[in-house]
Amino acid sequence: MKNRKLISLILAVLTAVSALSLLSFGASATDGIAKNDNVVFVADGGSDDNAGTVDAPVATLAKAFEKLAETGGVAVLEGVVTIDKTNGTMPANKALVTVTSYYDGVDYRAKIYGSDKVTARLDLCNGTTSFNFGGDVTFDYVNFCIPGADYKNSIIAAYYNDLTIGANCATLFEDLEGTKWYEGIFGQETGARAYVPILLSGMNANVSGGERISDRENEGGVTITEPFTLSVASGDWQSVRIGDRDVANRNTIDCKATMNISGGRFVFFTGTFKDSNANLCVMGVYQANTSENAVIDVNITGGHFFGSIAGFGSVGAGGAMSAGDSFQNGTVNVNLNGGTYAREYNLDGTYIVPSVWLPFSSAALTDFGDKHCVNINIDTDKIAFDVVEAMTICGRDEMINVNVHITKYTDKIYVEDSIKNIKYDEGAPETTPAVTTEVPAPDTTPAVTTKAPDTTTKAPDTTKAPDTTKAPETTPAATTGSSSGNSSAGSNTTLLIILAVAAVVVIVVVVVVIVKKKKA
Repeated sequence: MKNRKLISLILAVLTAVSALSLLSFGASATDGIAKNDNVVFVADGGSDDNAGTVDAPVATLAKAFEKLAETGGVAVLEGVVTIDKTNGTMPANKALVTVTSYYDGVDYRAKIYGSDKVTARLDLCNGTTSFNFGGDVTFDYVNFCIPGADYKNSIIAAYYNDLTIGANCATLFEDLEGTKWYEGIFGQETGARAYVPILLSGMNANVSGGERISDRENEGGVTITEPFTLSVASGDWQSVRIGDRDVANRNTIDCKATMNISGGRFVFFTGTFKDSNANLCVMGVYQANTSENAVIDVNITGGHFFGSIAGFGSVGAGGAMSAGDSFQNGTVNVNLNGGTYAREYNLDGTYIVPSVWLPFSSAALTDFGDKHCVNINIDTDKIAFDVVEAMTICGRDEMINVNVHITKYTDKIYVEDSIKNIKYDEGAPETTPAVTTEVPAPDTTPAVTTKAPDTTTKAPDTTKAPDTTKAPETTPAATTGSSSGNSSAGSNTTLLIILAVAAVVVIVVVVVVIVKKKKA
């Protein structure tokens, strides 16, 4: 009888331990963005006089940012939320704001506030008037919607704050009833690019609801000294650019800037390479100056690319798209460690372009400093091709300092003859020009800067000299699909599992000891 009671007790303990383990596993799998103490719900059917609760949402995303300005937190789209020309500039936020439609286990893309006909989403009805931020922001589990042809070329501008598009976003083309109005194949027809949003790390000439930097300081351009990152892991985008679009005068990047692309589709495609800047879907620098402290890392580890990829993508004074002479003296590192490349016009494949400037184009990027450089690094084992198995690294820009590093020679990657500094880790062709002297690396270390809480005005930090002890970072930063409340989930789960295993071991040892004593 005692043995039976002992066995029952042991089984009960083991059952409890197993249940605890299952609960710990369940808790580690966050459904959407985790619960946050600072949360504001938003829907067009709400009111900005509301408290911002799930049952009383505010009406505009700007109001949600205002409520989260000091603390940061989560803005939950529980219905359709419209960004138009009157409400697209967000108040400055001092801490990260995460915008989502999937919060604390409830997916408002399927269950929404105010209507059963449509799913929760962000309607970009601002056209070329940009959607702007005054602090760091992450979008995840968000449907970006272009609700009609009148709203093509919508622009999202980070204003040199950190902007992250997480791994669970989508770009939709449908009306409020859910009827699709555009179902084109991106990258395979010229009309496709007109309807997909543009992502800017910097500023746009036309803003929505007021200026952010340019109305106060942009008469002669501003200098950006605080490092910033633009990360994209999902969605469809016309092009992604570090820098500005059509601002009145040149801004200068004087710091480390990073673009991380791990997923999504990039569809800027207009016909021929002779269209110059119009044929680029990813640009390291666009319509902005760089100083010798500027280091621009373009890290591609995933995604589908239907256009070319550029280092210096700026247009100079001769270009029609912006005013002011451009001057480039920084370093751009284009690192292709993944991604699928599918440009197929005339079946000639993708172009990797050191700069936009071409002899037969209208662009006029001709002013470079002594320390400017474009480093193109390609891991041939990690990239893939779609439709056309070809890639060309252009070398027409003889004024550009270009260094090419390819891990393994392949005839799928053609390097134009004018590029002299080429390194293959293995399999270099005999026709590759020998590099007899080591090209000295430019002093590209960015100035050490600290991100200040107030992100509305970013004046240069003139008190700190460049840190010359560190080399530029070229390793892609990790991109996560969720950026709120999930950082400790893995460690908590591991701890619970260890405790559960330890409990089982202790129980087994006790049972063995008892049995041995009884036998003795």
